[in-house]
Amino acid sequence: MSGVYLINEDGTPQSINRIRCKNEGEELQDMLDRNLDLLPGEQIDPDNPRRWFLIKREMPVPDPNTGGNRWSIDFFLADQDGIPTFVECKRFADTRSRREVVGQMLEYAANGHFYWTADILRKYAEESCQAKGLNMEECLLSLMSDNEDLSDQFFDRIQLNLREGQVRLIFFLEDSPFELRSVVDFLNKQMERSEVLLVEARQYLTSNVRIVVPTLFGYTEQARLVKKTIVVKPPLQRRSWDKESFFNDARAKVNEAEIKNIDWFYDQCLKLGLEIGWGTGAVSGSFSVYERSICPRSFLSVWSYGSLALNFGWLNGSGRAEEARDRFIELLKEKGFQVPLGLKYPNLKAIDWTDKVKNLIDILSQLMNEFKKLPN
Repeated sequence: MSGVYLINEDGTPQSINRIRCKNEGEELQDMLDRNLDLLPGEQIDPDNPRRWFLIKREMPVPDPNTGGNRWSIDFFLADQDGIPTFVECKRFADTRSRREVVGQMLEYAANGHFYWTADILRKYAEESCQAKGLNMEECLLSLMSDNEDLSDQFFDRIQLNLREGQVRLIFFLEDSPFELRSVVDFLNKQMERSEVLLVEARQYLTSNVRIVVPTLFGYTEQARLVKKTIVVKPPLQRRSWDKESFFNDARAKVNEAEIKNIDWFYDQCLKLGLEIGWGTGAVSGSFSVYERSICPRSFLSVWSYGSLALNFGWLNGSGRAEEARDRFIELLKEKGFQVPLGLKYPNLKAIDWTDKVKNLIDILSQLMNEFKKLPN
């Protein structure tokens, strides 16, 4: 088997020692948890490399008979297109990797839509982000180029792909038995909608530095052609929201007191002369608040499920916009809003802001007084 070498300055090769896992949970899973890019997205799709979003590590799988959690998937991920990706990490010595685990992975692919709804997936993803000290909306913004209706459409897309069998199964090992590679290759050629892949993550050690070399198996040109014959359904259709449809949707998602406060906030924005722009989300409505003489993009967005998005990341492009952004953050803190530090698009749940709508209007009014009439 080919080795790995460092070439010294004098041109002589130096062999790097191969190392193996001693504990699957502490090494393979933890290593992948710290760096999902060990799943080589550029090898899976060279034209549009896959990027990964963690839904949950040790994803519980309900028993269809009892409803209890019978199994768990090592990792439930999704890529930027909302394709569910199940990952199982197994060591070379683990003979289950070519027996029951293959069957379990196929069972997850066949029945995943019975187990997990968009709401359940969203809840797990929020918990996973919070456990790492991250904001889910911020993570989604970095995953996708589209900034409209991020979370709702993303999780609905995952649920739809589960239902359609558009999933990806990955075996993540340090070494792959020939028998398992053969099974993966066979399945990937036969399954039109689903991808079955194997990633070998071989590890090497030199000067106390660990080197990991991920290599993809299972995606032959024949398999790629099979996948390309599938017509992928278009994204969920966007819709044009207005005040009536927004509040009709909100009444099904938030309580009456919160709706009353959101309605008051909307009216006061108009009285201040602020511009309202309506969203085009497929599932949830939104309106965004603009003062274009300060910045052409919105200061904030309100969603029909009650969340308030503070769009700090959009307030840039000019000295005025950036000064207004910094002042906006300062005023929010002064008025008692709990604003997470360092996030470009923090979201506040309805319970955290709807009882402070008068303070929020005062903040917007003050920003207009301080920045609207300043010269360019």
